[in-house]
Amino acid sequence: MSGIYIHIPFCSKRCTYCDFYLITNLNIIDKFLINLKKEITLSAGSFKQYTFDTIFFGGGTPSVLSSHQIEDLLNCLHKNYSISAEPEVTMETNPEDLLIKNISEYRSAGINRLSLGVQSFRDPELKFLTRQHTADEAERVIKNASEMFDNISLDIIYSLPSQSVSDLDLSLSKAIGLGVRHISAYTLTFEERTVLYKSLQRNLIRKNPDSVEAELYAFVSEKLISNGYDHYEVSNFAKKGYKSRHNLKYWNYENYLGFGPSAHSFFDFTRWNNFSDIGKYSSFLEKGLLPVEEKYEVTPGQKHLEFVMLSLRSSGISFIKYRELFNTDFDAKFSKSINELVNNDYALMNNDNFRLNEKGFAIADEIISKYF
Repeated sequence: MSGIYIHIPFCSKRCTYCDFYLITNLNIIDKFLINLKKEITLSAGSFKQYTFDTIFFGGGTPSVLSSHQIEDLLNCLHKNYSISAEPEVTMETNPEDLLIKNISEYRSAGINRLSLGVQSFRDPELKFLTRQHTADEAERVIKNASEMFDNISLDIIYSLPSQSVSDLDLSLSKAIGLGVRHISAYTLTFEERTVLYKSLQRNLIRKNPDSVEAELYAFVSEKLISNGYDHYEVSNFAKKGYKSRHNLKYWNYENYLGFGPSAHSFFDFTRWNNFSDIGKYSSFLEKGLLPVEEKYEVTPGQKHLEFVMLSLRSSGISFIKYRELFNTDFDAKFSKSINELVNNDYALMNNDNFRLNEKGFAIADEIISKYF
């Protein structure tokens, strides 16, 4: 089964830490949706033989669209692609959007999983992150949404400047107490070209040292695991049966299509990406052309690096899949690295899988670059 990602590049306001492709001019949404449906339709002929079981509306903020607009896009997908009988259909949303909209209408439109950008349950932290909701508003939205959705994910951002363990504990405890089944916990990153990065460069704020970040990461992992969440990817935790089926496509090196400006696709070891410019994106589609900026086949070296990196950041290296992809045995090729990591308590191995443990997850990128 394959996945579909749809990038909705609209936000009412850009947060200071965000470097995703987005625009704040909501007046061109209708025109964009016409072109998005053109892209979906134009691409369909190449993928008739595939079935898709996940659809993910990301952004931007997809919840700036009405439930009718979301339903229209889903109808377009069902018309042009083979969608499984029970797909996972996720919509990213900000709490403030669902304060003023009827959540049940999105459920009726076909959304069955919500991913809420809460980021924190502390108002000072929300203010620092320039979020447009309060902690109380986020809690109210989650409680309302839980009446219609049993599959809700929350984003939490941690390692904010001067954030303490007790500050972080408050947000995690609130999320756990609200009964959400999935939590994505990300360290605050300072991406170039963001307002946050410029503040760092001007010494208006300070980034936490690695030791503090490691302490907070360890706390997040311990807190969520001890409350029944499976740490199934470096930044993702889920109750049993509630892993993100769509994001597993990325981490398991499976096929997915991306639609919308800046969207990326990976299919049969070919990658391509759309223009990160809604003007170029639209002009290509208005001429009946797909808005692809770059397309290339993954080289054997890239294929190996990507597979190992994605696998070790999640469920680990499947020896069977590794042999299918590379015609050699992972445990034989990397026996020295495996033994060193297992003996130093960074990894676990059984008969058909090698994976990092909690200690290894904390330095996953360093391990991947050094050992594989």
